Amino acid sequence: MSVTMDEGIQAVRGMLDSHDVKYTYDDARDGRYVFALTYRLSHSKLSQANVLISVIASRRNPEICSRILSYCYIGVKAEEETMANVAEFLHRANYGLTFGNFELDFNDGEIRYKMALNCVDEVPGDDALEDTLFIPLSMFDRYGDGLLGVIMGLVEPSDAIEKIES
Repeated sequence: MSVTMDEGIQAVRGMLDSHDVKYTYDDARDGRYVFALTYRLSHSKLSQANVLISVIASRRNPEICSRILSYCYIGVKAEEETMANVAEFLHRANYGLTFGNFELDFNDGEIRYKMALNCVDEVPGDDALEDTLFIPLSMFDRYGDGLLGVIMGLVEPSDAIEKIES
């Protein structure tokens, strides 16, 4: 049985409300319904991260939910002179990750973490929906200080990852 867009939107709204998260909601833009929020990080020198959770309609039927996608991003960007080192750091961080991945936009230096859930056949459960919020945040909490060191040119990517993962 297909998941309707209303079911997908209500599932995300319910998850966010259950955690007393303050968010804004924006109706469809090209079949995307977007929840936006800012969250304080607790274990990194990065003070906060922004999260966008999109409920995305099927291309074949705009009434059907195809996936729920989250992007978590920070206010710090990679500069051109550190872009290669940041890319190496993020690739090293991605190696072995089970859910989601870091991404780097080589055009503007934006760094983000992405997670996606397939919801064509059933509404994702609460645990899976919570993962779309909390895994990306925890990745910036875990890797944030090393990332900042690489962005600022204070540490080599391999050394930063070794310190984080040891």
